[in-house]
Amino acid sequence: MKASGYDWKHKPHFPQTGDHPVVNITLKDASIFCEWLTKKEQASNAITDLQLYRLPTNKEWDVAVGLAKQTETLSSAEEAEQTQLFPWGKQWPPPPRAGNFNSYEIDGTDDGYAFTSPVGVFEPSPNGLHDLAGNVWEWAWDKEERVSAPGVLRGGSWMYFRKECLTSSYKYVVSADLRSPSIGFRYVLEDKHQTAVFLANLQRETAKEAQEQRNMLAQNPDVSAEEIAKMRQQLADRRSQSPEATPNELPDPASLMPAAAGQKFTSTIGMTFVPLEGSPLHFGQYEVRVQDYELAMKTLGQTWTRKPTFPILPSHPVINITWQEANAFAEWLTKRDREAGLISEKAVYRLPTDIEWSSAAGLKEEKGANPAEKNGANEEDFPWGRNQWPPPPFSANLDTARMSGYTDNFSYTAPAGSFSPNSADIYDLAGNVAEWCADAWPGGSGERVVRGSSWITSEKLDCLTSKRQQVRESESLPQIGFRLVLDQGQP
Repeated sequence: MKASGYDWKHKPHFPQTGDHPVVNITLKDASIFCEWLTKKEQASNAITDLQLYRLPTNKEWDVAVGLAKQTETLSSAEEAEQTQLFPWGKQWPPPPRAGNFNSYEIDGTDDGYAFTSPVGVFEPSPNGLHDLAGNVWEWAWDKEERVSAPGVLRGGSWMYFRKECLTSSYKYVVSADLRSPSIGFRYVLEDKHQTAVFLANLQRETAKEAQEQRNMLAQNPDVSAEEIAKMRQQLADRRSQSPEATPNELPDPASLMPAAAGQKFTSTIGMTFVPLEGSPLHFGQYEVRVQDYELAMKTLGQTWTRKPTFPILPSHPVINITWQEANAFAEWLTKRDREAGLISEKAVYRLPTDIEWSSAAGLKEEKGANPAEKNGANEEDFPWGRNQWPPPPFSANLDTARMSGYTDNFSYTAPAGSFSPNSADIYDLAGNVAEWCADAWPGGSGERVVRGSSWITSEKLDCLTSKRQQVRESESLPQIGFRLVLDQGQP
């Protein structure tokens, strides 16, 4: 805090020395600390530009505490057994020196500490990790979750005594901005190159296993239906742990309200649109995701053939999409939501115009008669604020390996909405993927306007809100996706 100037004044009501775990920490506090430490150690060459500190995911916390590895498939009996495990084993009450809990309430004993204890004074886990049980709750943050989403705490604390809360698998779901004298954190060091290699190997192993299964079936036509079903389930379980995770379920149509002026709106496939101030339009709150686009392809009997070479999840923005394909998706969604009665026959989904995109990003007045003249003219405003460089924490998914003073935790694209929204409650107008607009580029032949920075952007001028690109409408690039607006048409 002293080095960074970060405003944090939340010491607990009880005494602590320097070797106690820090408490009264929100999810954002913990994440910002990880960013600060990453920058500090990258600057001193203690770690490389492809290494970073971050909070552990829930699966990583599971592995650390001794639960099943994330690539394992468990039977229902094994899963039931795991819910009875504690970081120290199966014993209850906890054995002596197992951790810092409210031991008076558990078995009437005294563990020596009324509040927090110095880190590492209790027995370590078999992997040599201390305080996975008790002392303070620890934040776990899955990348699929935004910082504004509910947070997850693991491990119990000095205040807790209930048996179920101290099991290794227990997840305490709380508000991400909860601040408590029982909440702290630990962090992990990730090597992005090793992560990418691991995910690529996992995909290859899954594909190899699937091919071996097919070969075996081809050579053994008498394999029973039960065995085939079992093998298919095993493959499905493996795929659920891979980068090709299952997309979110579609909303219940009965729960959806028709689009109305001034009201936030949800489409039949779960895309959300927010009213744009000073305009009759609804603007896409998020970029169109992989799960949205693949649903359209499935419905139309088509295939998204240009998937990227890097890992991508259903909640990530779809990429490698041409301008024409983006428009075709908008037409498909228009027809679907008209048939569902959620939008009128005059309403259409479409790409935003250059002017509409600027308005959503906070540029109300720009000098210039067309996108080419406006390109980079405003040298002060970024989607996250005026004259703010480098970006403040949780601003955008950019190419931080080529930047100084900013870290974002993602090597490639990030789940839509992973970073803070702007004042209009719109996400990712900076970074992640650049976005197709409806406008033709002035004087260009078959070229269209593209707005916003992306995960490969690192230069300050390229991050300006006023920055435009001209891209041939037939091109499909891994840094370009799109979002839609809902145009209700003239009354």
